[in-house]
Amino acid sequence: MKFSAVPMIYFRQMVLERTMILTEWFPIAASLHLDGTEIHDRSMASFAPEYVDGIGQAVADHGLSVSQFVGAADFTNPDPAVRAGELAQMRRNIDVAARLGATCVRATAGQVHPDVAYQQGVAWAVEGLRACVEYAGGKGVWIAYEDHYKDYFWVRPDFSQRSTVFLDILGHLRDVPLKINFDFGNPVMIGEDPIALLRQVTDRVVHVHCSDRFSGQYPHQIAGQGSVDFPTGFRILREAGYDGWLSSEYNSTGGLEGLRQSLDYIRHTWAGVAAPEKAKRGL
Repeated sequence: MKFSAVPMIYFRQMVLERTMILTEWFPIAASLHLDGTEIHDRSMASFAPEYVDGIGQAVADHGLSVSQFVGAADFTNPDPAVRAGELAQMRRNIDVAARLGATCVRATAGQVHPDVAYQQGVAWAVEGLRACVEYAGGKGVWIAYEDHYKDYFWVRPDFSQRSTVFLDILGHLRDVPLKINFDFGNPVMIGEDPIALLRQVTDRVVHVHCSDRFSGQYPHQIAGQGSVDFPTGFRILREAGYDGWLSSEYNSTGGLEGLRQSLDYIRHTWAGVAAPEKAKRGL
């Protein structure tokens, strides 16, 4: 199993305040004994090839790889010019991810826009996600659609935050190799069961956000201290043969120590799930 983290504890410094540069995170990630890191598109100082190559070299110099390149497209926007711009940014992210050797690019459906009918929103989301998958084909990068709650820079909630909508959109894209970045904590935010959703989408999961929360509460909890049933979730993944990334997403008052504790819990819990499987095979 490969372990990663999204550096949300430094999101304010790296993205909002610009008082910390992306490369300052990599030695911290290495000190946490991670195999990889996620990179948010808004933490990039440039998308010029020479800058991207420098980031890739810095990642490698610290013994890491890029598990996921993170963006958030608003494909449900009623303005066709905006949708076209969102697709252009996703294509840029795919190009950057390919250059960095990332496993996948995080994708979203878009926001809940007033006066956009449900079926129209689904159609636009499907159109945008399909175009992303088609563009990523041949570049060695997966598109990982997330059961998101709400992007930080959005005014409105995610169009597909409800599992019924998420599954509806996925159902329209069964004919393309769209993958999933499964986030345990997002369904919890709206009172839904992430385990029930995971059982329905396990075959498409390529990257996992191991975030923990309490129902209706936005702040992350240290993994294992919220309401997510990680042992059951990990067993489902293990039984499905999942061998991708487990990435810690933590952004709360515990800071770096909270992230460290989350990673310790994730590693320990995954090992505990894996051990009985090995015992069954006589290993």
